[in-house]
Amino acid sequence: MVNQSPEYLLAQWLDNALSNEERRAFEALCVSDADFAATVQNATQLNVAAEQFSAPPMPAWNKNASFIAPDKPRWWQWQGLPAVSMAMSVVAMVMVISGFSVQVADGRVTLGFGSAAPEGLSETQVAALVNQRISDYQQSNQAMFTQYVNALKQQQQENSTQLAQYLLTSSRQERREDFAELVQFINQQRDDDQRYYARQLTHLQREINAIDDGYSAVTE
Repeated sequence: MVNQSPEYLLAQWLDNALSNEERRAFEALCVSDADFAATVQNATQLNVAAEQFSAPPMPAWNKNASFIAPDKPRWWQWQGLPAVSMAMSVVAMVMVISGFSVQVADGRVTLGFGSAAPEGLSETQVAALVNQRISDYQQSNQAMFTQYVNALKQQQQENSTQLAQYLLTSSRQERREDFAELVQFINQQRDDDQRYYARQLTHLQREINAIDDGYSAVTE
């Protein structure tokens, strides 16, 4: 059975895949349905226009003029400049740490590492200078040690005073607490004694009353 749906027949016709029976149904639908015939006519015109279309030639234009060329870098924008700066910084740090020195005397330039004794000083003067530095260092250490000892003594005295005050306060407080407990114990013992004596007197009174009752009964 042939599918007579207009959409199906139109799609098959556009794909040029109509069978004989479908073609007869397609032609009959074009005759009987004006809207379908108009759609087929429009599709035919579009196919003809697409087949006859020819692309226009490309215009002659300067491709390089369409883009902005980057500026040529300046000499101070050299890419290796950061690496050179880092290397110079490292060299400067090494010179400072190692004690690199430059001395100019009598038209001569002397380069060296480490600190050297100034020219013109004899060994005796150098030894005296060293001894003076050592003496100053010892005096400074002695003064610092004395201050430390004094501070330690003062701290110990303060700690001893605080401890003595704490012991006195604690002893007084403990004596007060002990005395209060003693008074409370005496009062409690007194209450217990009073209760005991009251019970004894009550018991004795009951015995006396019982004896009186018995004596009265015998007399009667």
